Amino acid sequence: MKGAFHCCKSIGHMGAAMAAWLVLMALSLPLAPAQARVLSIGIDRIATPVASLQDVKISLDWPQDAFSGKLKLSAKALDASEFGYRWQQLDWRCTLKRQVDVWQCQGPIKARSASGMKLSARWQPDGLVIEASSDQARVQFDAGFESTQPFRLQLIQVPAQWLAPLLAAAWPEGHPTAGTLDLDWQLRTQAEGLNVAGPITLSGLGVDSRDGSIAAAGVNAAGKVQGELGDAATRLDVGMELQGGELLFGPVYVVLPKAPVQVSARLGSASNNHWRVDDLRWNDTGVAALQGSMDLDFSAPMPLRQADLSVDMPALEPAHARYLDSLAASIGLSKLALDGAARVGMTWRDGQWQTLDLSLQQVKVRDGAQRFAAEGLNGTLRVARSDLAVDSELSWETAQLYGLDLGAAKVPLRSVGAGVSLRSPVSIPFLDGSVQIKLLDYAPTSQDARFDMALALDQVNLAALSTALGWPAFAGSLSGDLPSVHYLDGRVDFDGGLSAKVFDGQVAVSQLSMERAFGVAPMLAASIEFSGLDLAPLTGAFGFGEITGRLDGHIRNLRLLDWQPVAFDAAFNTVKRRDVKRRISQRAVHDLTEVGGGGIAAGLQNQVLKAFSNFGYARIGLSCVLADDVCRMGGVGPAAKGGYTIVEGAGLPQVNVIGHQQRVDWPVLVARLKAATEGQMPVID
Repeated sequence: MKGAFHCCKSIGHMGAAMAAWLVLMALSLPLAPAQARVLSIGIDRIATPVASLQDVKISLDWPQDAFSGKLKLSAKALDASEFGYRWQQLDWRCTLKRQVDVWQCQGPIKARSASGMKLSARWQPDGLVIEASSDQARVQFDAGFESTQPFRLQLIQVPAQWLAPLLAAAWPEGHPTAGTLDLDWQLRTQAEGLNVAGPITLSGLGVDSRDGSIAAAGVNAAGKVQGELGDAATRLDVGMELQGGELLFGPVYVVLPKAPVQVSARLGSASNNHWRVDDLRWNDTGVAALQGSMDLDFSAPMPLRQADLSVDMPALEPAHARYLDSLAASIGLSKLALDGAARVGMTWRDGQWQTLDLSLQQVKVRDGAQRFAAEGLNGTLRVARSDLAVDSELSWETAQLYGLDLGAAKVPLRSVGAGVSLRSPVSIPFLDGSVQIKLLDYAPTSQDARFDMALALDQVNLAALSTALGWPAFAGSLSGDLPSVHYLDGRVDFDGGLSAKVFDGQVAVSQLSMERAFGVAPMLAASIEFSGLDLAPLTGAFGFGEITGRLDGHIRNLRLLDWQPVAFDAAFNTVKRRDVKRRISQRAVHDLTEVGGGGIAAGLQNQVLKAFSNFGYARIGLSCVLADDVCRMGGVGPAAKGGYTIVEGAGLPQVNVIGHQQRVDWPVLVARLKAATEGQMPVID
């Protein structure tokens, strides 16, 4: 007997089971003894909770007296768009067998852009079981014949790459790279869509975005999922435990611990790209606890559109190593050390942050480059983008800046328009004196940031400062003002200059500016004027013999590139002062002679000079104009037989120092200065 019919236009969610029963009913028809049984069925559409098939054709060829038959099923398309899958030209052929009340058929399945899988179907009195497998991976779907009975979907060791269409439906920029998935879900059809519930396990999961800004590797997770998948909206409640692996989100790189980290959230979406996350919780016990909500749009350049988040870190040391290290490194704070406790709060609207709150409790911080450190940090820093000002205050017990000790202080702050400023001046103990911050104002710009500051130094111990900075042992105290420091677009300008009292004289720095201050090859420009410096402590500090008297001078048009001088116009000259002796030691005479590349001209023989430890002078002067790595040298005036006079002697014995090399390579001059300050007392034969 041969038979063929087109049974119906559409079959509902029980369609697969009903179609199977049609085949089995056909097998029970009475047939003539010598005839083969052949049945063909055509169905416009079969719908299940997981997928639908279009233009389905089923044929069965069961020879007379045979124990099995050949079953063929073809479909124009299999559509599981709710999960992101769609296959064209589906074809399945298998051998149908019966064992008591169970019918079973297994064979390869082919489809356009999909191959290498086996499909088996098992019809039994209580329902239909369909299983697709490839190597160790297996997908199984159980459909009961009772309308109240839930469907069951199982995934066993399914490669994460199989989930690429499903992930692309929720996150177009992402794709899985490694790992396997196991789940066992109960499925129920409801008016609003498909209800899903059950456990899920991820092993060695890897995910990456197209631009590489979001990624995961080696992540292990286990938990439960419950919710509804519908055409109008999707809602999922997710609870997971993460163990091991790595996560990357922009500059934030996280190394997950082996101890479980609890993660849970309620996810909702009205479209593929837009997701709402409520009751978000991340609990790394004793290290970091996050909670909040957010809106995500994966079609936007900045997916995070809105958020309200707070993070408690009761142990900053492990929290920094686990969550903050890469973020700190991205802003130039690599190898930062943190300890204590902190809490961070953030609100985000329309793709940009609105408020940031940082609360600190007994925090210790130390920069890996030894630029700053602090202990006993307490208080709160609040930053707001709105025009409504918010106040906060930070304090510390001890602090260091480039190795310089700062005393305890409280810093009152105010934020408005995303900037931060000082509410009132702050005086900080500093090396037996103080540094007063009169103005502090930070404001972001479209390109970089603007920073303004004004400060003053009062009676700072110069000897302690010199020791801390590795300078020669200067004596006395330092006082001065920086009335305006202005930073914008990588350039720092010191408006008004710096004035200070040094060596009982005055030093004034003007036209001071910096470019690329925090970048590659920074450049500094300045002009410096000296007035009335006491030469005795100055030369003593530099180990340049001993000279008494007063010094005026300048270093104009100074240019430092990568902190090395490339240009300047410098001149130093002694000046007459009433009741100020002008004497120069043998060591200083020798050192100045070496610097000028000249010799001593005196009216007495060198043997006589041994009797004198110092000499009188009328004038001392030395100048250098640096350009193209060559220094054009000069002194107080031209010498009688060429060259230039560095020291013009006075009294008896009279010692003059003459320089003969008027053009000196800058590295050579630096070497001479270094040798002069590190040399020993000369021996005069």
